[in-house]
Amino acid sequence: MARSILKLSIGVLVLMALVASIGLFFFRSENDLTIKSIVETASCTTTDLASGSSMLTSKLLSNDTNWAGYIVASDLQNPQASITSISASWTVPAVTISTQDTFSAIWIGIGGFFDNTLIQAGTEQDSIQGQSEYSAWLELLPQNSFTIDTLSVSPGDQIYASIQLVDANKDQWSIYIKDTTNNQEYTGSYFYAASQQSAEWIVERPDLSSSRSRNTLTSLADVGDIEFTKCQAIVDGKNGTVSSFPNVRSIMYETVQSTTDAGSTQLATVSDLTAEGSSFTVETSLSTFPELPVLLLILLIGAIVLLTTLIMIKKRVHFQFLYPKNHTKHILQMYISPFCHKFSNLSNSYTNSLNKKQTRKKLTNR
Repeated sequence: MARSILKLSIGVLVLMALVASIGLFFFRSENDLTIKSIVETASCTTTDLASGSSMLTSKLLSNDTNWAGYIVASDLQNPQASITSISASWTVPAVTISTQDTFSAIWIGIGGFFDNTLIQAGTEQDSIQGQSEYSAWLELLPQNSFTIDTLSVSPGDQIYASIQLVDANKDQWSIYIKDTTNNQEYTGSYFYAASQQSAEWIVERPDLSSSRSRNTLTSLADVGDIEFTKCQAIVDGKNGTVSSFPNVRSIMYETVQSTTDAGSTQLATVSDLTAEGSSFTVETSLSTFPELPVLLLILLIGAIVLLTTLIMIKKRVHFQFLYPKNHTKHILQMYISPFCHKFSNLSNSYTNSLNKKQTRKKLTNR
């Protein structure tokens, strides 16, 4: 009998592992199908709003290791140096404290998608050594970013930022950031030779190395949902929203095989543009399926079930569903009868007590 119960326990354990494997298979298949459908959509033909000609927008979706958001250009096949302004608003999110250091940057920028030039400004939300840190910053590649000390940002603050070309002959740019919640603002003038081929609204896990050739990306902080609003750009002299120009949606993954082939865990997702084309949301707190931990948990539960069954066998605790013969009477005698006996004693005690009270009451009335 003990051997039969042992076989049954092992069978339950194997069945749980099989169910977990099937679940992982369908989870991966669903993700692959979602990614495939998005990439296939990215290969469709659309209309170039600037020229009215038909073009293949092969970069409508771009898988990236550190960018999540939208990018616009005059032409995705042959971008021109035509972007002179970008602006947007967002709310500083609260970062979730993590056991490891995590980082996130929210920014707008010009250049950087087709080349290595990039002028950008935004806010940073980090979890470092168990503490949350918030700041405003700007950066002109290849120089490192620097913090704007005159701005003190906090979770929930409304931020407006803009970057504008002031003098094309001198490559002079104006960077403006305002915390509309506490009414603090910063304006800076910089000389920088940007490519002006792309404009970006991005949530990023930054590269904090002193040399970007090291490719030492940080871990993305969990900052929930970040909504970009009032996204505007000037391309070829035309002021419009994201949807006014050929655009790319960038999805962030841990690693990627190519811009159209995701290679690992998705870190952030990007929503569709709103109807007016000037707003979208980036979600960083994705509910990923922890494959190995879940399998280990299932195996642990199975081991506990097996161990419990063996202990029961040792103590000779019988369950009717494990035996072909009827042992209901035995179970009742072992477990139910003592409780019934105790209940009967309590009931008798209560009845006797009640009778004594009634007798005393009668004697008193006499």
